[in-house]
Order: sequence, then structure tokens, then C-alpha cells
Amino acid sequence: MVRLCGAALGLFAFSITILLGLFSGNPADVVLLRALQALLAFCLLGMCAGWVAYRVLDEHALRRHGEMFPAEGQAEQGAGHGAASSEDKGKQPSAGGRQGVTQAR
Repeated sequence: MVRLCGAALGLFAFSITILLGLFSGNPADVVLLRALQALLAFCLLGMCAGWVAYRVLDEHALRRHGEMFPAEGQAEQGAGHGAASSEDKGKQPSAGGRQGVTQAR
């Protein structure tokens, strides 16, 4: 994503600079030099913006993953006691030691 944003913004700036320079009647060597400068500047700017976007998406994905899947320590604690739903959390454990789970015979 970082390189894609950098390349897209750099090529966009390059093409706009070439078009505007040629339409204004500037010499080709001046237009090309300015277009290359714009390409490099906007490529770096696009790479910075792409890195920020990558970090935002990565942190969002990590947060959502943490919300959807419990942490490893919590999963180990809950493994021996069965899964308790939100309505079972306030209930006292039954005689078998499990909350709201009936034993099949």
C-alpha cells in the first residue's frame, strides 16, 4: 500500500506538471525538470501518506481481532469452566461446578 500510494501520487503530479507546463508554453527541458521534481516530491509525500494509512488499517485490524477473539490468557482460564454467556455471568456455579450446563447421562 505504501509504494502504491507513492507511485500513484508521483505519477499524477508528473502528468499534471507536464500538461500544465506544455500548455503554458514553457521549454521542454524546463517542463521535464519540474515534472521530475514534482514526481520525486509527491512520491515521497504519497509514501508517507500510504504508511500512515497502512498503520491505521493495521491498528484497526489488531483491535478488531482482539475484540472478536479473546486473549490467549482468557481462553486458557475459560477452557476448564466452559463458555459462560453474558446472562450466566451473574449466576452462582451449580453443584457440578459449571454455570448453566446440564450433564448428559
